[in-house]
Order: sequence, then C-alpha cells, then structure tokens
Amino acid sequence: MWNVCIVGLGYWSDVHFRGWQSVPGVNISAIVDLDSAKLKAKADMYGYRPEQLFTDLEEAMNLVDIDVIDIVTRPDSHLELVSKAAMRGKHVLCQKPFAPTLAECEEMVRICEEAGVTLMIAEGWRWHSHYRKLKEIADSGALGAINFAKIVAKWFFTPTFGDPAKMTQPYFRGMERLMLYEMAPHWIDAYRYLFGDPKAMNAFYTRVSPHIIGDDLAVLLFHHEGMTGMLEAGWASREFAGSSFEQPAGENLMEYVWIEGSEAGLRLTADGVMELIDADRTVRRIEYEPHNLQLSHNRLHRHMIEALSESREPETSGRRYLNVMRIIETAYESGRRSDPIG
Repeated sequence: MWNVCIVGLGYWSDVHFRGWQSVPGVNISAIVDLDSAKLKAKADMYGYRPEQLFTDLEEAMNLVDIDVIDIVTRPDSHLELVSKAAMRGKHVLCQKPFAPTLAECEEMVRICEEAGVTLMIAEGWRWHSHYRKLKEIADSGALGAINFAKIVAKWFFTPTFGDPAKMTQPYFRGMERLMLYEMAPHWIDAYRYLFGDPKAMNAFYTRVSPHIIGDDLAVLLFHHEGMTGMLEAGWASREFAGSSFEQPAGENLMEYVWIEGSEAGLRLTADGVMELIDADRTVRRIEYEPHNLQLSHNRLHRHMIEALSESREPETSGRRYLNVMRIIETAYESGRRSDPIG
C-alpha cells in the first residue's frame, strides 16, 4: 500500500483526489492546508477523519505514515515543500508550474536526487488520449520522416478577467509571466513527448487582454535536425469558438495539431477529429479513446506508482522536466528581442 499526503486543497486539488482514488494500492493518509475551512470541506467531501487533517506538513509527516507527498500549491511554495518532503525521505509529486525560476527547479532536482527520492511533475497533457494516439502513430513509421509539426492552442480566456470575483484563479491578473509560464508548459511538454527536445528556438510573445499585466499570446519556433516545429498559443482568441472538443466541465479544449511526414500527414482538429492523410491525399479517420481530463490525470497518478514500484524514472521526472522550464526561459529571453527589417 502506498500512503499519499495531499498538500494544498485549492482549485485543482479535486483532480488529484480523484486521480489517487483511481489507483489500486493507494491510500490518501493525510491532507494538509493552511486554511482550516478548506480542510473541513475536503474532509466532509471525501470522508477523512480529524486525525488525518493538518495545517502543517511537518506535523503530518511526524504523525502519519506517508510515502508520497503530492504538492498542489502555488509555485512559489514548491521549493520549501519539496525540500521538507525530500529531507524526510518522501517521494514527491509536484504540481506545475514547477517553480518561479529555473534555479529553484534545478535546486529541487538536486535535493531530491541527493536524498534518493523520486520527484515527478504533475504534467497531465501528455497523458491525454489524443496525444498518446498521435505518439503511437508517429512512432509507428506510418508518416515516414517527420519534417514539420505544429500545435495551435487557443482559448478566449483573459478577456473575461474583468471581474476578479468571478475568477477561479484571480491572481492570474497580476502575474508578470502568465500564459507562457502558467499554461504553455502543458503544450511544450506535449510537443517534447511527440518530437523530443529541440536544438534551438525563436519566440515572440505579447499581451492582448487589458485585464492582465502578463503575456497571453505567443508563437514559438523549434529547430530540430531535419525538422521544424511550432507552437502557436493564445488565451485571447476566438479562433476555435464553437468547436465541440470539450473537457468534462464543458470548456473547449480548442487545440489543433498537424504533423507532416514524408509519407503521410496526421492532424487533430479543434473538434477532436483525428485524420491520417496518405500520400495520394486520401483522408482516413483515426478512432481513439474519447478525451477526458480526469482520465488523463488518473493515468498520471498511476504512472507515478508504477514507476516507484518498478524503480524507474517517471516520464515527467523533475530532471526531465527541467527542459520544459529551459524552453520557457529561452522563450521569454528570445521574445524580448526582435531583428529590424532593412
């Protein structure tokens, strides 16, 4: 039995509760939050006893049997919490964004490796059923040599930030680094899952919505040996309005993927339709498991337990995930520069 302690009971924690509950051989032995009201609410919702509720992680580790600490708190708290868990010999699942700075991310990786514990980032996008299917087809050789790929991800999101009281995460309004830091890690990691790490990149980013101070539009160009890739991302776009590819809560996923190979092309439309386009331009629909946001997190949590049980490195280990953060840092640096024409 793997005993898990969830730290942080905010907006995204229910996804983690349900994720762990879906994994055989896992018991949530403790929950931690600074807010006693949140603790009581989650205890009532999921049936936890008073002796399982804590406002301090150290106290929880002193009094309860815990193997894995699942950190679902704001990024600026991650270094402290990961350090506490690692020093007590606990494995760690850490919510993305990993940390505010690359240096903090690198420090967490160092601390966990020296302590001999596993650090995995709770990155769910690569576990979506459509990305697993895209990867399966790309790796099968059906496309031939891949020479170009792009992921286009568009929501109409930041223009709705006018009233903080209506937002689930009102602190987004004041973040100097916003979409590239908060949301783009999903798409960047999915890109890396499909195509590997680029050798170099260029980037552009800007702000569209008047209700934020950070970025909500970005274009990233990735350079590989024999291949070019692109991520076009926006949180203030109506481009995919009306698409039917929905998450369980009704929010449109609104992603488009195109992969060009020497033998065939592969696309995922914003309506969730996957199609293989052969050399003679014959279009063949590809069936795959319907998208479900919670299911992707169930896979993520199961993967961590399987990796721990088999003593192998998780797909999104802290060390592997450092490259996501390096791409983000490079994008912000690249986006500050522009080359004049003429």
